[in-house]
Amino acid sequence: MSPWERLALEELLTEPVRLVRERLRTHTGKELTYIYRPGPVAASFVLPVTERATALLVRQYRHPTGKFLLEIPAGKVDAGETPEEAARRELLEEVGARAREVLPLPPFHPQPSFTAVVFHPFLALGAEVVAEPHLEDGELLEPVELPLRELYALLERGRVEDASTALTLFYARPHLERLGLLR
Repeated sequence: MSPWERLALEELLTEPVRLVRERLRTHTGKELTYIYRPGPVAASFVLPVTERATALLVRQYRHPTGKFLLEIPAGKVDAGETPEEAARRELLEEVGARAREVLPLPPFHPQPSFTAVVFHPFLALGAEVVAEPHLEDGELLEPVELPLRELYALLERGRVEDASTALTLFYARPHLERLGLLR
């Protein structure tokens, strides 16, 4: 039940993501054009933690930024897949690991002014590398293993630049502290 009235909708792109341009009349009567990625679209993010209190991360090239960013494994939830299944799949694909236990963290909208995507973060405990990563075409990344204390020190110094990774670390922190993994 939108408080805004749709006047026109045009599909701009279907691949690699769907983008639309919508002409709207707002609740104040003003007309505006909105370009966004409609939903439903979901992605899963997973912070894999080993028995050694280390995190299995990736350093991934992100072309729009022109940088390699330190990130947790993540990817789109495929049709017929639950967010947890996607998290486990991405964990195996990007760092070659499986986890003993996967705990859901609060889902969030990463950029609600532009996209309807919902991110589903998870904390994966007892993560263990069991295979080589299996990357998709276009993925340029390398697995990185860091002690949790070092990772959280990077976060506190503003060195974790990927917002979804930073928020997942924020949500995971109380669980990790409760388990004594950040000492």
